[in-house]
Amino acid sequence: MAILQVTDFQSGRYKIPVKSVQDAGLTAMIDKVENTYLPRLFGVELYDLFIADLSVGTPQVPSDPRFLQVFNPFNDQTDDCLTQSEGMKVMLEGLVYYLYIRDRVTRVTTDGVKVTIGENSDNVTAIGHDITSRFNEAIETYQVIQNYMCVVDPDTYPEYEGVHERFNHIF
Repeated sequence: MAILQVTDFQSGRYKIPVKSVQDAGLTAMIDKVENTYLPRLFGVELYDLFIADLSVGTPQVPSDPRFLQVFNPFNDQTDDCLTQSEGMKVMLEGLVYYLYIRDRVTRVTTDGVKVTIGENSDNVTAIGHDITSRFNEAIETYQVIQNYMCVVDPDTYPEYEGVHERFNHIF
């Protein structure tokens, strides 16, 4: 599966500066996020149908209107509530960004876990860098997509059996 590409992280809110030698690590994180969070988002049966519907090209996108509805950004309004989805691709970008950057703050050495210190720089904490808010924004879209499939239009997604994800708290 290849909804995201390394090039999706070259600019914008989820920019990750990587050297070509690091591309493999970012590609592995993209694969891990897509293969972990999408089955949880849909449930196994609906996930399998979603994957079967993805286009052959790169990046892959769905063609079935019911999958396009939750893949693309959308707004939904009920009597007293407006929910907004940034789209599945942005959701996945936020998750990849958070997990990839979080794992780069420390390095595991033979002497234990170390924080790298540059000669002319200081490390920024997760709070200072605000990566947790990127994760929470992705989870908000995740929850909006699930709500749409489960509550707003359950007849279109009868196979839905997703797993609820929670926000990350830094305290």
